[in-house]
Amino acid sequence: MDIPVSEETVAVLNKVGITREQLKIYVLLLKEGPKTVSEISSILRKDRAAVYKHLERITKLGLVDKGLGNVNVYIARPVEKLREIAQASLEEQYIKERTALNNIIKELERINGTYGTHYKSEYTMIFGRKRLYQELRKLFKETHSEYRLIMSGNGLLRSIRHGLLEDYIEMLRRGVKVMIISEVNEQNKREAAMLYQYIPFKHQGGLQIRLNIFDQDRVLLGAIQHDEDFSLNRSDDSYILIYDRNLAKGFIKLFDVILESSQDAGIYLKEVL
Repeated sequence: MDIPVSEETVAVLNKVGITREQLKIYVLLLKEGPKTVSEISSILRKDRAAVYKHLERITKLGLVDKGLGNVNVYIARPVEKLREIAQASLEEQYIKERTALNNIIKELERINGTYGTHYKSEYTMIFGRKRLYQELRKLFKETHSEYRLIMSGNGLLRSIRHGLLEDYIEMLRRGVKVMIISEVNEQNKREAAMLYQYIPFKHQGGLQIRLNIFDQDRVLLGAIQHDEDFSLNRSDDSYILIYDRNLAKGFIKLFDVILESSQDAGIYLKEVL
């Protein structure tokens, strides 16, 4: 039995730690009532051990209850509970990101106050994904020592599908140190595995920014609309390219902080690699 779920729904719930398969199990229990592990495994045509693991996860989240009795059945809690769980998780992420942003601004203000009179900065606005990819390829060619990148899981999928892996590899051939932080999820595992073969990047869940640092003097920041859209035809994305060595140093510190709290992406790609 196939349980249809939209990509938009999966993308949102991935941010709160609920995978596509876990969502399918929850929807099945909502539609058809309490089921045992064996019944769920049979209906969804999934391995029993995998189903049990998913059930344990969503039970701990509070989406599902385990019934009492000689035969263990799993019962879906009301949809309102899903909304409560998702909303609480997203609000927690927002608070963390807002705190991190405030700390960045304070650090940049300190840097600007200390060094701002000695260095003139310039910036360029970039609109639309096609233009972004054109500018990125120019910047890659002008990068000689280090390249740092933070992108969302959808950003990783999009960049590999649209050919940026070849540009990353070309930088490696020229001796550029390429450092990437992104998210591995159910939708991008194939593309993530392709990237990991060349660049052992780091995994950090829930990333919502696109930050590029070229060498130690150029920063590209992105405000991405409709991150779940994988095409290059969106014109409502906007980016700012800043030429400022002192600002770049501040963002390198931010990158290093996030890097320290990230895990090796290979942990999440064992079954793919």
